[in-house]
Amino acid sequence: MTLLLSNYVLKNITCILLLSFSVFTFSQNNQKQVEQALKTFETTDNPNDGIKNLLELQDIVSQTNDSLQGHYYLNLGIAYGQLNQADSSFWYLNKAEKFANTTRSDFILAMINNTRGLVYMGKAEYEASLSAYQDVMKLAEGKNDDRLNDVLSKTYGNLGGIYFQLGQLDKALETTKKCLALSETIKDTTDIALNHLRLAMIYNTTDQLDDGIHHLSEARLFFKNLNNTAMLVHAEIGLGKNFEKKGELAKAFSHYNTAHDIAKDLGQQEEYISTLLAMANIKLAQSQITESRNYAEDALAYAKNNGFADSEKGAYDVLYKTALQNKQTKQALDYRNAYISLSDSLNSVEVKTRVADLETKYETTKKEKEIQKLTFESQLKDANLAEARNAQIALGVGALAVIVILSLIFTSRQRKLKAEREAQALQVEALQKRFMELHSSPSELAVELDIIELNKKLHTPLTEREFETLRFCIAGKTNTEVAKQLFITVSTVKFHLRNAYSKLDVNNRKEAFQFILKTI
Repeated sequence: MTLLLSNYVLKNITCILLLSFSVFTFSQNNQKQVEQALKTFETTDNPNDGIKNLLELQDIVSQTNDSLQGHYYLNLGIAYGQLNQADSSFWYLNKAEKFANTTRSDFILAMINNTRGLVYMGKAEYEASLSAYQDVMKLAEGKNDDRLNDVLSKTYGNLGGIYFQLGQLDKALETTKKCLALSETIKDTTDIALNHLRLAMIYNTTDQLDDGIHHLSEARLFFKNLNNTAMLVHAEIGLGKNFEKKGELAKAFSHYNTAHDIAKDLGQQEEYISTLLAMANIKLAQSQITESRNYAEDALAYAKNNGFADSEKGAYDVLYKTALQNKQTKQALDYRNAYISLSDSLNSVEVKTRVADLETKYETTKKEKEIQKLTFESQLKDANLAEARNAQIALGVGALAVIVILSLIFTSRQRKLKAEREAQALQVEALQKRFMELHSSPSELAVELDIIELNKKLHTPLTEREFETLRFCIAGKTNTEVAKQLFITVSTVKFHLRNAYSKLDVNNRKEAFQFILKTI
């Protein structure tokens, strides 16, 4: 009996051990599977693919440790942020933060806040973005931790980008220098190259061309060593622009030409055609008319075939100038007419789009009025039925009087509605006419603005970036064109315009234009 009992206990212990081992093995397999997915995510270029692969593991993630779950939700937050899906990004970042607080992982918390800052930047919510980056600095500054320093370096770079977008160039310069120093400390060559490029942009904005050339040259060397040809194109174009501003045309042409060859190999269409036009303008300035015309003709053909309307305008402009130099008056006139026709066409498309928006709003208002009218008529019918029932009880004269009064009210209301609709139609027609006038008058749109004179007439002066954005806006450029001109996002253009409108005490670009005409 004792022997049988001992065998029974032994079998149970064995089963428990085998079960525990199975659970442990299953947990370890889940852990390895999630770890492998996170490693794969780091090398996945398409955020949609990364999200798809990670979400396939959501049923087993809860069976891994807290640290791994924190990494998992952080990467989902990063991926959704890259797709500009802010709500989903914040949701997963909040989940990651709970696990990071549990494991007391400063690195994960720093990554979470850096990602939040980037998502807020994408939404042009700069105050919230700055707050997130400040949280990163609290966690990472003064820590002797390579991973934290890496996050801090990226945060400094992003922070400098915000200050640059807002036109606060002193802060942008200070922060980007700190970023460069830190990236040099941790020997992150990619970040070093990018920070040289950022510093060059800041110096170029303030016309400190020699400093800009120095940092562009440094960035160019790093990108060459890293074999990062995509970024090398930008460095070469930047050097071309700086040397062109300095009047060193031979050096400018050399850098434009290098950028052009690289862009051609990479299939970068915008850079390919922009460098063609840049080289055409350089040759024109050097009075090498034949070469200038050849580059411009290549640019024109490429622009037409690939739908680059702005570049097509630029090519017509160069060809017009080369024809004048060769005293080919008729051909010059043809090029000039083509340029004007294309400009009018592009402006017409924008005007038609905006007028269509006005008409849509008008139609919406019109339909709302019709709905109100039908509602009133329905209510009136109900009232008439009620009066008819009451007429059986009330005196005939009294009922008749009520019907007459209601009829008068109805008639009056109908006339009023008709008058409102006609007045509204006239207002929209006048607005459309004025809108077309504003966009078809080159002389009005050519108003020259001076920031010092303008700021003397304002209670709160405009910043240089707000003034530049307003100036391009008054010149008739779209928000997208302004963004390309100033190398900023469309959201940032809207941000600067809102600030400028507020300081001018106007509500839109039409009122801003009228204010300028009255003031300057």
